[in-house]
Amino acid sequence: MERKIQELRYLVIGAGGTGGCIAGFLAKGGRDVALIARGVHLEAIRRNGLKIIRPDGVLSISVHAEEEKEYKDKADVIFVCVKDYSLDSTYELIKKASHKDTVVIPLLNIYGTGERMSDRLPGIRVLNGCIYIAGSIECPGVLRQSGEIFRIVYGSVDGGTEDPVCRQAEEDLRACGIEAVYSDDVRRDTFKKYSFVSAMAAVGAYYGSNAGDAKREGAVRSMFISCVKEIEALAEAMGIDFGEDMAEVNLKVLHGLADDCTASMQKDLEKGGQTEMDGLVFEVVRLGNKYHVPVPGYVLIAEKFKFHLEDGQAGQAK
Repeated sequence: MERKIQELRYLVIGAGGTGGCIAGFLAKGGRDVALIARGVHLEAIRRNGLKIIRPDGVLSISVHAEEEKEYKDKADVIFVCVKDYSLDSTYELIKKASHKDTVVIPLLNIYGTGERMSDRLPGIRVLNGCIYIAGSIECPGVLRQSGEIFRIVYGSVDGGTEDPVCRQAEEDLRACGIEAVYSDDVRRDTFKKYSFVSAMAAVGAYYGSNAGDAKREGAVRSMFISCVKEIEALAEAMGIDFGEDMAEVNLKVLHGLADDCTASMQKDLEKGGQTEMDGLVFEVVRLGNKYHVPVPGYVLIAEKFKFHLEDGQAGQAK
């Protein structure tokens, strides 16, 4: 018997602060969800369940978690919650887990991820999406959510909002305590998010600062505002109408975060591992060059990390 549309099966790829919180809230709300995790984090979730430390207390949730190779089902909605540098590793699982009506929603920090994924996943419907949450792995099996904000925005590039699966997913997420928006202008909305996460990551990497530093008057806050305004100028050149002052909007988002909150890219940088620097910082310099928009703040930050445009080309880190 065909499953009813209201009984969606969810797959969340990536068990960090983003994916883990999504799967946890969906599971707590009684939805059919599987979480792809690995290593000691997976072992801890299987043994003790998933714990999410929030400002208002600790959630202890039983979540079905498994390794990629163990997943045998077909999912109706697949949330992709990995870092950009790990995206290639998700494609085989997405192909295996998709049926003809599956909707894939990437929630990465990098603008335009959906289009890139579509090129690699012919015949599978990939949307664009973004998420507002300050979450990280505290220790195996335990996540920390700093601040109250938990918002998912997704949609089709064509602006349609009539897909029944996407509509039901919006209802499910909201019922489970996540602010969800099935957007009719996802290009605008994901670039809005990019204006925040890119500026936050860039400034944090440059100064070694946190959200509290950016809330207070001073050099960090000034640079944050400058970077947001540079992305606003880029948006205008790209034909994207934000319709509001993103510096003002992003400062409000910033004030909703705990003072010690830092961007995930900054955390990765401090650990000395792979980062999303290319997509969050260097790409803004490339876009500025492409659309003839000055981005002096981003150029300054990029140069600190040895990135230079060469002869008007794409540029690379030295």
